[in-house]
Amino acid sequence: MGTTIGAALSALAARAPARVALVCDGDQCTRAALAARVDSLARWLAARTGPGEGVALAMGNDPALVELFLACAVSGRQAFVYDPGWPPATRAVLEAALAPALTLDAAPSLDGIPGPLPAPPNPDTPFYVGFTSGSTGVPKGYRRSHRSWIDSFTVSEAEFGLGPDDVVMAPGGLAASLHLYGVVHALHSGARAVMMRAFHPRRALRLIAREGVSVLYLTPTQLQMLVEAGADATCPSVRLLLISGAKWRPETRAGVQRLFPNAAIGEFYGASELSFVTIAHPDETVPPGSVGRAAHGVTLSIRDAQGQELPVGEAGAIWVGSTMLFDGYACGGSEDLGRTEGFMSVGDHGRLDAAGFLYLHGREKRMLVTAGLNVYPEEVEAVLTRLPGIEEAAVFGLPDDLRGVELVAVLRGTFAAAGPDAPALRAACRAFLPAAKIPRRFLALADWPRTSGGKADLRALEAMARERLGR
Repeated sequence: MGTTIGAALSALAARAPARVALVCDGDQCTRAALAARVDSLARWLAARTGPGEGVALAMGNDPALVELFLACAVSGRQAFVYDPGWPPATRAVLEAALAPALTLDAAPSLDGIPGPLPAPPNPDTPFYVGFTSGSTGVPKGYRRSHRSWIDSFTVSEAEFGLGPDDVVMAPGGLAASLHLYGVVHALHSGARAVMMRAFHPRRALRLIAREGVSVLYLTPTQLQMLVEAGADATCPSVRLLLISGAKWRPETRAGVQRLFPNAAIGEFYGASELSFVTIAHPDETVPPGSVGRAAHGVTLSIRDAQGQELPVGEAGAIWVGSTMLFDGYACGGSEDLGRTEGFMSVGDHGRLDAAGFLYLHGREKRMLVTAGLNVYPEEVEAVLTRLPGIEEAAVFGLPDDLRGVELVAVLRGTFAAAGPDAPALRAACRAFLPAAKIPRRFLALADWPRTSGGKADLRALEAMARERLGR
């Protein structure tokens, strides 16, 4: 169905022009209308930007965002998909680093677009820059080629049987690659794609029922919110739940089975730089604690600090070999990234058993995952210590049934006798951080445990936080 993103749209439209391709809340778009719109936008972009240049898409969830993303791909431009929730200062830093040729906050007017379509792009050229959390507080921009996503589509089809008869729903924000990938793959394969302008669990359940959704891309937090909102509902049309972003809690399984009685559950572990790494396949018994086996077309290697292969059962750095690896960082970077001879490591550590199942042992650094979002504690700590009266801050993740991890900040500073004012601190953080990165609880300590070198003893601080907060 095409070797580049968006190349299949015209053929799909010719085959069944009136078939619905994209649904967003109450709006529908046919294959013919989508292909025509993407064609016109591609011409519009070609008249204003050069081949390979970046186009920043700074808009909320809307069909126009999908159309512009596909138009960038078809025209050989790179789509920079901004998060509309970024504070203005963050966006300004990224704009300066990326220098996009064009920034769009809304869909353009397309009256009288002349000229031929741009030449089709090469499959190995980049078409997309997405963003993930960076340790400095500024998101890292990771660059993807057409081929890396086309090969990822092959994995989705081989592992989960996704195809043109499916109705695929990705209800979250398209600034997150999980949901953007789900929508774009559905359109590429000829399936119906379903999205929402804003995720709301009750509206999502109504949309699932109305459209007969068969496949759902979800974070564990979204899944649990659907289960809680659908206490008196069932969604028999759903055959597959695809979960990524964080480990979901198996104790919610009974509620999931009640709400989605015909659904199998597929979990996948990956990274923005790596795409699919392992699949916990619904048709296979996966050992407790494992994140599954290598995905279709993926080779795993566990290596020591010198890069030597380790025996089965020994823990080390996880190296991933596939054709789905990213091209590099468009902005920012990671000290943990390693790349050699077709393999890449992002600093995760783990081990393989004799059957090829992967077990994660943790991140080399302190990154946390809450509500499906990567959070670096250092980023949150830097914001907190800029606030008046806070001299030191340490942020940890404590277990939470809804989010997987609840962010907790331990603070040292000049507080009133009642301790830190949590609502005021959260309000102050909103100027610098999206909501998911703002700590939900704050603990004041006058005397901090320290290492022999005088630094904060993070292990001791986390133990104290767990004890005092009952975790």
